[in-house]
Amino acid sequence: MNNSVAHLNTYTGFLSLSVGMLTKKNLGQRFLKGILFTFLLLLSSHFSFSQTKEELQKKKDGLLKEIESMQKELDKTKKSKTTSLSEVKALQKKISSREKLISNYNSQIGQLDNQISETKSNIRTLDNNLSQLKKNYAMMVRNAYKHRSSYSRLLFVLSASSFNDAVRRILYLRRYASFRRSQADEIVVTKTSLTGKVKVLNTQKSDKKELLTEQQKEKDKLAKEKADKDKVVKTLSKQETKLKTDLATKKKEQEKLNKKIQDIIKKEIAPNNTKTTTVTNKDGTKTTTTSVTKTPESIALSNSFASNMGKLPWPVAEGNIIESFGTHPHPVLKNVTTKNNGCDINTNSGATVRAVFKGTVVSVLQNPGYHTAVIIRHGEYFSVYSNLSSVSVKANDNVDTKQSIGKAYTDAEEGTMVHLEIWKNTTLLDPENWLMSK
Repeated sequence: MNNSVAHLNTYTGFLSLSVGMLTKKNLGQRFLKGILFTFLLLLSSHFSFSQTKEELQKKKDGLLKEIESMQKELDKTKKSKTTSLSEVKALQKKISSREKLISNYNSQIGQLDNQISETKSNIRTLDNNLSQLKKNYAMMVRNAYKHRSSYSRLLFVLSASSFNDAVRRILYLRRYASFRRSQADEIVVTKTSLTGKVKVLNTQKSDKKELLTEQQKEKDKLAKEKADKDKVVKTLSKQETKLKTDLATKKKEQEKLNKKIQDIIKKEIAPNNTKTTTVTNKDGTKTTTTSVTKTPESIALSNSFASNMGKLPWPVAEGNIIESFGTHPHPVLKNVTTKNNGCDINTNSGATVRAVFKGTVVSVLQNPGYHTAVIIRHGEYFSVYSNLSSVSVKANDNVDTKQSIGKAYTDAEEGTMVHLEIWKNTTLLDPENWLMSK
């Protein structure tokens, strides 16, 4: 009898401990929910990182393609054995692309550093969780071993004060056994997750090492390209007088072309397409304003063109922008700047020049510095294509997007170049903002 009472007291103590453990089960459930939430956050973070990595990889591929294209252009220039400004511009563009590529590597390495730091933090958390799980499980195993006798469990049930209490005790024992099994499973899952994270960390470190190696190679190439550019600039510096004369001539031709384009656009939007409004002010004076009258068709075409900002096709199938819109330091002459009303795109000899959007040809004009030019109207927007050797359209022709309008002109020294301008009425815009990214 005394032995039975001892067993009952022991099992009652076991019940008290087990209730505590089951209370911890509720805490464990909340813990598991926290782990699940953290996992979802990490998954979301990883997905976001993957997207960023994908975008960086896409930009990297584009830059590598651009560098390769510029190298082909430089190879053509070298074959001519004539040092020219186009060679300097090509080298500048290549250097700029190379610097962007190195920056791209920096971004990728930065992303990996963040991921490595996050993975290490996850490993520490999982390590701590695993230690706690093992500690709790060991405690349960010890208690289960002490009270492994079927007689003790039976006595624990039979000592119930009522039938309902006995049922509750039976259900409790089952729940406790189930909880112990789930704790064992959780240990296995946590260990597997920990092993997986360690593998991810090793992969990330390997990727970073590879990126650093590639980046160093690009830096070495950049240093060589800068040295090549300095060498070409030094050669051209000896031709300073000729360069200044050529620059002055080109500037005059550019101003002539610019005036012709402005005159044509002004003529196109006035007088039949304008409306004059006179308003009487409070002081009795009158103010007259002139505005462009827009037809429904013109408004629709303008809106359609505007909605395609950053999506317009290039005026040539293959090419790179060798000089962008705006004012730039002269590639050779010191303290001298040049202004570009559009962008210059180098391309293949005999390349077909295409309309960037549907519209109507306004004019075909000649200019010694820019050869043949074509102006196309798109509602209140105009696109101008110059440095053409021949054209296949005439004034009042309707053209579609990507329709051929002529052939690119090839210069013996400067190579094949197409000059593109975008206007909104009489205001110049940056064409690069309108062309789709490569």
